[in-house]
Amino acid sequence: MAIYQYYLAFIPKIGILKKHEVIPNQIEISKETEYFEANTEEYWELAQVTFHEIKLEIDKIVEKANWGNKNDSFNWKTYKDEIDNDASMLIKPETEKIIELSFRADLREPNLKFLYGMLELAKNYKMMLMDRKGNLINPNFDELKTFIKMSNSFKFIENPEKFIDDLHTGKINIE
Repeated sequence: MAIYQYYLAFIPKIGILKKHEVIPNQIEISKETEYFEANTEEYWELAQVTFHEIKLEIDKIVEKANWGNKNDSFNWKTYKDEIDNDASMLIKPETEKIIELSFRADLREPNLKFLYGMLELAKNYKMMLMDRKGNLINPNFDELKTFIKMSNSFKFIENPEKFIDDLHTGKINIE
């Protein structure tokens, strides 16, 4: 993942409500392997959402990647030197249900077209967004902006030299 990309996972609201009865501010994420693991599969399982319509909507936002597309996964990628957006969807082929759906928005993109498209997708399909810290965020740019500004991606874009210094001294941790 490039430092200027901001990661978000989609989580269906109905799955969150079935598990928690209310929408919490945050859900637990796993770092057992020392890598971020979204652990959103259980919410998708509870929601039982098939992939067809959502896949077609993502196709309208960004091109399919020329790698990694199989019967259980779909990938999308912006193929421009100066912009690096991507999305990924995992499904259970036998049931056609989504297991995981996430994207990484390039915060350098003028007008954040890809990010706004993905926010609209989340609104239309009644999904929440989750960042790498487990924060649940409504698909509303004003709310999301608060979390973006706290991210390493934003801090790097805002002042790369300070970001590297802060990383070196331990003031910033890798997300």
